[in-house]
Amino acid sequence: MSNLLQPLYTKVTKTKKRKKQPVISLPSNDLISLSDNDDDNDNNIVPPFKKLTTKSTSILGQIANTPEEQRRRELRSQRFMQDKVVKKQDDNNIITIEEGSDVWQFKPVIGTSTDIEKPYFRLTSAADPRTVRPLSILKKTYKHLRKKWRKEHNYSYICEQFKSMRQDLTVQCIRNEFTVKVYETHARIALEKGDCSQYNQCGSQLKYLYDQGIPGNVDEFTAYRLLYFLHTQNWADINSLLGEIKKKGNHQSECVNHALQVRSAIATGNYHRLFKLYEEAPNMGGYLMDQFIERERIQALIILCKSYQLGIPVGFIVQELLFNNVNELVSFFNKHGISRIRGTHTIDTKATLPKLQEASKKFSRIDIKGQI
Repeated sequence: MSNLLQPLYTKVTKTKKRKKQPVISLPSNDLISLSDNDDDNDNNIVPPFKKLTTKSTSILGQIANTPEEQRRRELRSQRFMQDKVVKKQDDNNIITIEEGSDVWQFKPVIGTSTDIEKPYFRLTSAADPRTVRPLSILKKTYKHLRKKWRKEHNYSYICEQFKSMRQDLTVQCIRNEFTVKVYETHARIALEKGDCSQYNQCGSQLKYLYDQGIPGNVDEFTAYRLLYFLHTQNWADINSLLGEIKKKGNHQSECVNHALQVRSAIATGNYHRLFKLYEEAPNMGGYLMDQFIERERIQALIILCKSYQLGIPVGFIVQELLFNNVNELVSFFNKHGISRIRGTHTIDTKATLPKLQEASKKFSRIDIKGQI
């Protein structure tokens, strides 16, 4: 017990203090004045130190104008006189063309070619003016291609010719109303043929031209942009575009207002309203909606199958999901494995639901070109 009552102490060992090293002071004047020739006491005295000469620093703004300073200033001025004058390059005169992973930059050229038709070739170097058509020839080419498209409807040929026209406009740095007209026409033809890749290229360039203040069908192609983003499910760009529409105040336009209603119907899952808008699409908005209407039909059928567990009449599906005819409905059923109850015109919702959910997964990712 006595040991428990006694306080415990720990033995603290003192650490030895480190001895301070003696500070060696500079030698006195007597030591400095000793002669280096005194050989008798060389072993008993400290070697003599040279007297330190402190360099005087000049105060800022008070440099003495000595002959040496004047000579240095002359040398500096001669050095700067040898430098060449650098002219700032104007970025507007430098053309940048991106083709896949290749990026080409060069100065604009003035074309001298008189060919109305010209095949499209990717540029691997600066354009040759002899193969580039000037603006006057390009206007004739545009009229010629429009007549040929109405007559033949050969898309592969028309697409190549329009790409060649766009290239000639780019290498000559021509940005005017005619340029907008060429891109708008090519974009409409691409929409008609379902070529989302070419439409996306034209639409991106048109946005740039519109931002430069060049007039064109801004409202029409703003509506197309919104529908295209709905197809690619690019929600970040959709929100950005909604801000632009609200800022510019062009939501009163018929085509833009229609595209906004389509976005609202998709966001809220109102498929009944969506297919009514699909039927009433203005301009060429219906061609863009064709790209994602199958996806929305599958989503609508998933909702219906969850709601009608006893089956859905086929006639109701044709009317509600806006199929053009029975053949289109049958091909849609066969593609996604939708089965009907035997002896009836009713969809088997229990067997159809998992197949539709599996089919909807392939629409989850769409690349920038609008391809699944």
